[in-house]
Amino acid sequence: MTCKPNVAALAALSLLAACGSNDNNNHNNNHNNGNHPPAAQPRYQATIQRTSYGIPHIEAKDEAGLGFGIGYAYAEDNACLLASEIATVNGDRSRHFGPDLASSENPDFAVNNLDSDFFFRQWNDDAIVQEAWQAQPAEVQALMRGYAAGFNHYLAERGVAGLPQACRNGSWVRPMTELDLIRLMRRTGMTAMGWIGHIGATQPPGQGSTPAPAAARTRQPARLPPPRLTASNAVAIGREASADGGGMLLGQPHLPWGDAQRFYQLHLTIPGKMDVMGATLPGLPAVGIGFTRDFAWTHTTDTSAHATVYALQLDRQDPTRYIVDGQSRPMLRRTITVPVKNPDGSMGTRSRTLYSTEDGPLFSHPEGLAWTSTTAYVLRDANAVNHRVVAQWYRMNLSKSLAELKDANLRLAGNPWNNTIAADRAGNTLMMNVSPIANLPDDALAGCVVPELAELAKAGLYVLDGSRAACAWRNEPGAPQPGTVPASRLPVLERRDYVHNANDSAWLSNPAAPLAGFPALVSRDSEEQGARTRLALSELAARLGKGKLTPADLQEMALDNKVYLAPLLLPDLLAWCGTAGATAELATGCAGLAAWTGDAGLDAGVGLPYFTATMLDTLATPGAWSVPFDPDDPVHTPRGLNYRDPAIAQQLADSLAGVVGLFESAGIPADARLRDFQVSRRGGPAVPIHGGEGALGIFNTIDVVAEPHDGRFEVRGGTTYVQVVGFGADGPRAQALLAYSQSADPASPHHADQTQRFSRGEWITLPFTAAEIAADPALKKRVIVSN
Repeated sequence: MTCKPNVAALAALSLLAACGSNDNNNHNNNHNNGNHPPAAQPRYQATIQRTSYGIPHIEAKDEAGLGFGIGYAYAEDNACLLASEIATVNGDRSRHFGPDLASSENPDFAVNNLDSDFFFRQWNDDAIVQEAWQAQPAEVQALMRGYAAGFNHYLAERGVAGLPQACRNGSWVRPMTELDLIRLMRRTGMTAMGWIGHIGATQPPGQGSTPAPAAARTRQPARLPPPRLTASNAVAIGREASADGGGMLLGQPHLPWGDAQRFYQLHLTIPGKMDVMGATLPGLPAVGIGFTRDFAWTHTTDTSAHATVYALQLDRQDPTRYIVDGQSRPMLRRTITVPVKNPDGSMGTRSRTLYSTEDGPLFSHPEGLAWTSTTAYVLRDANAVNHRVVAQWYRMNLSKSLAELKDANLRLAGNPWNNTIAADRAGNTLMMNVSPIANLPDDALAGCVVPELAELAKAGLYVLDGSRAACAWRNEPGAPQPGTVPASRLPVLERRDYVHNANDSAWLSNPAAPLAGFPALVSRDSEEQGARTRLALSELAARLGKGKLTPADLQEMALDNKVYLAPLLLPDLLAWCGTAGATAELATGCAGLAAWTGDAGLDAGVGLPYFTATMLDTLATPGAWSVPFDPDDPVHTPRGLNYRDPAIAQQLADSLAGVVGLFESAGIPADARLRDFQVSRRGGPAVPIHGGEGALGIFNTIDVVAEPHDGRFEVRGGTTYVQVVGFGADGPRAQALLAYSQSADPASPHHADQTQRFSRGEWITLPFTAAEIAADPALKKRVIVSN
């Protein structure tokens, strides 16, 4: 049968159970007592027990029921968020919100609805979505069907008029399908996040190309966006370094605090098959970061090249044709029409022809990657055809041991852009840099990188010569998909002391066993390490020098707000202050720096943002370090500030005066504390937020908007779901915090409850066992059934 639910008839959405696959739609035709047919069995059923802070513990007998419970519980907390994201990934935002407003994508990328819609209608076209759906294992298809049914069941109960204020009676709220979940999965997996606006707006030269988005940091020159704006810390402790001999794990992802990748806590159980708790992302019916009774895992954004750019040599006769090995080839063209809501409320359409090659979509950026009459640029993203994302996490959720977790990753390699770091009850640890990575050996890579754009490779963006077939990604037996590196040749490290990652390459996951010799597109060694990596290795060495570690050590590392670069640079910065000119701005800035305690806690003074802005600008200047990087001493170099150099001194003066002026114009007094001007409001009262810029070596990374509002800087990203997991005789012992809380709805009691605890540094003990759940004072239980 075919069902087409009427959005206007949401009150009748109970009929939606018949609108999906008929796989589970057979009824028992046996007669009860030989006289009457029994009542039809529910198609979906799940038990949801909510404990403190609104965390749902969802149990069902099979994947379909589990998905039903996930979709329903998620809708209870974030129905408006998910409805908005469904509009985003379907390319429908202009229809409902108009073309010019900002899309729901990360605001750093400044993507308007129209460009976002053109991108997603190309990225998530019907053919690739159907291909991805057919690639899902039967269990994952059941999870997705159930999830859609659970979301729709919630809508049927509430009706559009009964939804939260953000989407009440919204035209964009509609029943979802399993294909919406495929589209959401493809958005989560894509490496191309930073290029959405550029791809959606790109047109041939002279045909009205849309201007590219502005740079993320207004205080810095415009620059090419990174492939992704995500980061994380992870530390796994093994039996040789653990006080109780068992494994321990710290996971601390850093993601935007907006809606597109918002974490959500949950606990999933299929008796005898699955028992896993942690956090997931919108529309993903599995735990992405979490723990089971026997192991815990987390992810960090890796440095591997999941995407590369190809520079096309264009045909002189036609800028929509390009040359490969001397032969002219036509670009692929697709004209896309987007429904648009006009300012007067009427409906219209906008059409745009987007271009691509067999490698991927064309894009244009004015800073060196513009489509001209001679050159155009194509983005090839391995994750464009990685349909294994949900299947990967589902298999990890089913794993009964660390060995099974490792095997699931090596077999599927579906984790799109992450390392996996894990520890188990027995005190084993694991670090895996396993994902779909471009396969091009170093000798070929060296001859294929466009020389004038070689500097971009340092930031992970490889621009390759598209005029030679020899520069194409290499196919190899055993790879998870064409053009990628087989998982058997990717970095994997197992230790009994520790492994870690803080978004540098796999090289120093443990300095006692460096992971070296991999292709540059996989993992580069002997390179300068980020300040968070150096902080992690220094902290682990210092703490292990005093004895074996406990979960409290990991909790302190996560939230103690230590600034690694402060003792390395602040003395030199203050010494420079003694030689700087006596302008009012510099006098104010130097006084703030001198009074700063050197941390990023709530009582840190204005010296923290003064130090942050000045160092971010100055350390990007060549020659800023007085002691350069030494690959034989990667933890302790570079160090020192070369402030006696006139160019560095001038940069220090300019940067410090600039940030002081910003604070003065915002009305932030010189004696203010971080709690006064770094906050999260999100539609409610301001909550002070501790933490700071990760590039300074702060584990508790917190990013804020560039310009203050009402004298305060709003948090835009950073620490999200943070967990410290150990293991006891009765099960896992997990302490966690979801920094922005469970619900995006300001009216929800769980919109800011964990945010307030995060502000106070008060961890939450997660109930996992049946006894722990039953003992929770806030326990509420409900069985939901779809007939």
